[in-house]
Amino acid sequence: MKIPHDQFDRLLQQDAEAFIGRIMEAVHDAHPAYRESDAMRRASVIAGVKRARAHGLTSDEDLMAYVLMMYSINPNFDQQPQIAAALADTSVSPHDRWDRIFGEDFDDAWEEAATWEFRDGAYWLDPDLPPAAPEDDAPLTEADWAELVVALKQAQQGDGPYPAASPEDLAQAKEELRAALLKRARQTPEELEAEARALAERLRSQAPSTGKG
Repeated sequence: MKIPHDQFDRLLQQDAEAFIGRIMEAVHDAHPAYRESDAMRRASVIAGVKRARAHGLTSDEDLMAYVLMMYSINPNFDQQPQIAAALADTSVSPHDRWDRIFGEDFDDAWEEAATWEFRDGAYWLDPDLPPAAPEDDAPLTEADWAELVVALKQAQQGDGPYPAASPEDLAQAKEELRAALLKRARQTPEELEAEARALAERLRSQAPSTGKG
């Protein structure tokens, strides 16, 4: 049987569930600690595939690459102005638009798109679903906790990769936070000030000498 070229480019997508599974495996191999569970990872991959298709991307390779970029850079990397303008340029094919954004003239755009300040976690959500109303007092989800645990490990120990946050990790993180909040609630203003002064003194003592004075 001869497979037409355009069908060959979408061969894996003929089994939609298996295709999502293949992307999940690729994400896990590249970023083993980014999301806490298979269910969370699957939801993020499905959202990413939908967002990629909204840009006109159709091939197996381009869809998989798009999702991996969401994990590697930021889920909303396509909203960086220069990248967004390139992906919206209908004078060239979607595949060529996708290739173009990896040129050297996009280096600054990628640097901005990768910053924590640029990140919008809402882009992990299914774009076909209505956005949830913001709630300042909404409880953290398991996904929030999982990313907080990984971020804490990165802050304390440097970049990973780290093992995925397990349910035990999440339970321990919640207990440690609860204990820290209870301890802080019992401290007097004088104790907090003394703690801050001690920390400042420790930081000064650890600072490298400038050789002046």
